[in-house]
Amino acid sequence: MITASELRERAWAKLGEGNWLKAIGAFGLYWLVLMVVGQVLSKVGVAIGGIENLSLADILQRYGEFFRGLGMDIPDELPARLHEVSYLVPKPWYQFAQQVVTVFAQGVMTAGWVVFSVSVMRNGANALQVFSGFSRFFSTGWLMLLQSIRIALWSLLLIVPGFVAFYAYRLSFFIKADHPEWSAWRVLAESKRMMCGHKWRLLCLDVSFIGWWLLVFATCGLAALFVSPYMCVTQAAFYEDLLDRNEGQV
Repeated sequence: MITASELRERAWAKLGEGNWLKAIGAFGLYWLVLMVVGQVLSKVGVAIGGIENLSLADILQRYGEFFRGLGMDIPDELPARLHEVSYLVPKPWYQFAQQVVTVFAQGVMTAGWVVFSVSVMRNGANALQVFSGFSRFFSTGWLMLLQSIRIALWSLLLIVPGFVAFYAYRLSFFIKADHPEWSAWRVLAESKRMMCGHKWRLLCLDVSFIGWWLLVFATCGLAALFVSPYMCVTQAAFYEDLLDRNEGQV
């Protein structure tokens, strides 16, 4: 059985074949799009009244009973300085809509990012592949939404079932990359089947990156520009390994 170290070596070797700059560029585009989506949603929310600009005093007064229930002492008369600090607070209906749109955007961009990562392992990577999810906007967005709902529902039971579900569906976007015509339900079912007996392997693979994420923390996030591509391509190597075993033929 291929170890986590060997999978990382495979990914590192593939990235070293002239793919590092492509990977960093693709990852930058991935986050740039998600940041722009977040900013647009904030601007739209303010424009249509879905997001309010409230002072800290307004927030404490509006939700005073809730904070008091948490044991906080909220005086009836608040200091004047609390009226000078303001925050953007979304209304419940807009917060829900914002979350749905954000999840869809994450699904679209994740689909493209995974297509790129798999292509690195298969010697055909192009940074612009990160936008390939837009050609399947609704199917990839729906896949992310359905996957998130399932993990959330399992998490309501306890942390462990949610954790198991998270790993059961980790290959969903890799499978979608190979089978864009498949429905979200079929993709999730196939991911669950492929990950049967391999969740612990993928967990160990994730844990093996702890040192790299400490480097990301130490560099205030800058190292993520190459750590994140390295990790995702390693996951693509894991996916390829399952396919090669004939256990995960899809």
